[in-house]
Amino acid sequence: MNINELNTISKQAERWTAEQILLWAAERFAPKAVMTCSFGGGGIVLAHMLSRLGLDVPVVFLDTGYHFEETLAFKDEVARLFRLRVITQQPALTVREQDAQYGPRLYERDPDLCCRLRKVEPLAAALRFLDAKCWIAALRRDQAATRRGLGVVEPHGLPDGRTVVKVHPMANWTRADVERYIDRHGLPRHPLARRGYASIGCWPCTAPAAPGHERSGRWPGTGKTECGLHTFTAKLGADGPGPGAPQATSPPPDGR
Repeated sequence: MNINELNTISKQAERWTAEQILLWAAERFAPKAVMTCSFGGGGIVLAHMLSRLGLDVPVVFLDTGYHFEETLAFKDEVARLFRLRVITQQPALTVREQDAQYGPRLYERDPDLCCRLRKVEPLAAALRFLDAKCWIAALRRDQAATRRGLGVVEPHGLPDGRTVVKVHPMANWTRADVERYIDRHGLPRHPLARRGYASIGCWPCTAPAAPGHERSGRWPGTGKTECGLHTFTAKLGADGPGPGAPQATSPPPDGR
């Protein structure tokens, strides 16, 4: 599909449900669609939808070596519950090897480099190994200012010259939509959620969030807002729909 066709579909998909978007992506790009998941709120929603729709889409989990123990246990629980095909991707260097090469606590001295080594490069390797043509992620426009222009379907150029189509089934969802879906379907919640962790990453760089500011607990006090996973690719073609994009207007069967 060319860029113009993808942009047209992205505009049409503004009025699709998240399940419809997920189903379109999985079928259109089979068997080259993959989903990334860190097993937070939005990721759990998409994982549940994958299971309900019976879609065999591999779920890539980036094991940075710095995850909370609760995250690793929760990932295993959700993978069993939803029968997910989880692919665990690790960095080229262990934490000990990284400390030896770059010095200890790199996350304090250069968090961008730490994220690149432990998240961005491993994901790029996974997308290359899986020959992914479509990358599904649980990003939402309301999460941060950096995500307000998010499109539902976006062609992106990878650093190695390949192209991948990013698909965001929950682009026009809100945090409240996520919570309603989880409650309606009785889905499990990350154990740290009840302790105020609204967005959960690596333990050295994650703290409880301020009320109403979902990602405020990520890299607190540093000014850093993104790990790089969703900025290391180059968006191709026209800009996304922007902050004024229309919300879904038909009653969604996906539980919002």
